Amino acid sequence: MTHDPLATLSLLPSWPLHLDNAFWFALLLVVAPLAGEFVFRYLRWPRIVGYTLIGLFASVIDFDTSGLQIPALLQRALEVALAVLLFELGNRINPRWLLANPWLIATSLAEAGLTFVAVTAMAHTLGLGLGSSMAVATVCMVSSPAVIMRVAAEMNARGQVTERLLLLSALNTIYAVVALQVLLVALGVVDAGDPWNAALNPLATLALSFILALLLASAVGFAQRRIDVSDENGALLLLGLLFLALALVQTLGASPLLVPLLAGILLRSRDPRPRLWPRHFGTAGGALVVLLFVVNGMATDWRLIVGGGLVALVLLVIRAATKIASTVLLGRRSGLSVRQSAALGIALLPMSGIAVLLTTSLHQAFPEFGTRVASALIGAITVMEIVGPLATQWALKFCREANLTRGGRHA
Repeated sequence: MTHDPLATLSLLPSWPLHLDNAFWFALLLVVAPLAGEFVFRYLRWPRIVGYTLIGLFASVIDFDTSGLQIPALLQRALEVALAVLLFELGNRINPRWLLANPWLIATSLAEAGLTFVAVTAMAHTLGLGLGSSMAVATVCMVSSPAVIMRVAAEMNARGQVTERLLLLSALNTIYAVVALQVLLVALGVVDAGDPWNAALNPLATLALSFILALLLASAVGFAQRRIDVSDENGALLLLGLLFLALALVQTLGASPLLVPLLAGILLRSRDPRPRLWPRHFGTAGGALVVLLFVVNGMATDWRLIVGGGLVALVLLVIRAATKIASTVLLGRRSGLSVRQSAALGIALLPMSGIAVLLTTSLHQAFPEFGTRVASALIGAITVMEIVGPLATQWALKFCREANLTRGGRHA
């Protein structure tokens, strides 16, 4: 019996191969850790800069990312990655510290409030309407907790500036989410003319978020009293509880940002003793966090960045000036030196995933804000996704709280 070579060839895939989005996305996940390690070892930059650059590179050369449809399961994984970071952050915030040092609250309110007022005024001067200017200012209040936590952990940073940096980033996240809900109420009243109906949904969102945060904190507290949450099994349980909480968030319409952050704070308020948590809830959580920064870069629309242009840069300058000025002016009152206060303001500059989510929420609720508002925000966010981690890294070194050896390893 003869063997037909043509029949064998017909079984092979046709050439050239058609590689779909799944292949390119998997390739990015292979390249991103390598890029992160390269910039960390040879440029002494935070690894997340490498992750983000790979995402931005994919967006520039267009690995079919303009039409990339991320599967629902992967989208949920990204939400869990952000929830992991926010829960970790919340659990490091001791509310009793705020009561012991009221100037911390004053610094936090000044840092967020002055940023909101200054950015609103400048955006309005640049030609944006009052509502649009306030929307831009709301997003600019946020300092990226994800970036700050990753850089601080990577540098093994310890000290007064590091702890206040985590505290202020958590508080201005809460302020921004609440301010966004208030802004949605105000704009809804203007559009609908019915204050009660306009206020009902945002108020319900905040109430549900607090209730779900309380339930999540109770569930985690119950679990940690009965099992060792620092081992692999405990880490898997914590991830499962976050998955479950986010599923309820989506079903009930609560805030995916407030729920994990408030849950962490509520859990810490019940027991002021620091708990031994697995970093990012173990290896799986760490992989999700890497994925978060890659996808943030991939989601960039370069047309919006070009459109934002000068407006985005001006807003970044104003935002940086107000954050640094407020921390320097009130830092001495709260117990910091001028050097430490300036470092704190500079370290608060990153913008990333939370700012993107807030921008998306605004655009979905009020599409009439249009391209100009989205351009200003996305342009500013993209710049700070690269510059922000470098600023935080420099600031922690400047205030002498970074603990790294010459090889880039933890001391």
